[in-house]
Amino acid sequence: MEWIDLENWDRKLQFRNYLGTDLPYIIITANVDVTKPLDFAHRHGVSFNMVMVYICTKVIDSIKNYRYRFADGKPFIIDHTRPLVNHLVPGTEHFVIAEGPWPCDDILEFCRVTHERALAASPDEWYDLFKGTLDHVNFTSIPWVQYTGFIRTIKHDGVDNAPKMSFGKYFRDSEGRVMMPVSSQTHHGLMDGYHVGLFYERLQKACDELE
Repeated sequence: MEWIDLENWDRKLQFRNYLGTDLPYIIITANVDVTKPLDFAHRHGVSFNMVMVYICTKVIDSIKNYRYRFADGKPFIIDHTRPLVNHLVPGTEHFVIAEGPWPCDDILEFCRVTHERALAASPDEWYDLFKGTLDHVNFTSIPWVQYTGFIRTIKHDGVDNAPKMSFGKYFRDSEGRVMMPVSSQTHHGLMDGYHVGLFYERLQKACDELE
């Protein structure tokens, strides 16, 4: 991580304007064409959810504003994110959280290792993945609901500032494409709508280019 000189930061005014407000978040859900990622997962026998986590994490790391964080009112930037993935324990109604290996340039290795970690994870251990750090991005999915909007848990209004990503139930549109709602929840003091738009633009491009 690297601390940012607030007085000379180009987001100084925006950061101060949104810091400490009741709900300083940009929360957007948009449908993404995931036809190729779903096909990729089926062909390689890996989790579609893990494939999407990998693609999203790559995109997130490519956008500087998604790597901004702050602590005690002081902004900083991280080198890369730690993808934390929610996983429903088979046969139960409870989830665990596993950390994906990152940085990683091998999507199949990422899917394999993250899946293994999820199967071995304990419900009592996931809190330690969040404790004392803001370098993560938490991914969850609601694969039973084709939702149009989704708001994640927010700790301490205006202080919780690590991005949170969510996936909904995928479906086929009238043109036969497989579409899936993807939600991005971020702190407005660290980014604007432009940066969220850039995330969706790059996410769609990455999905379209997956072979």
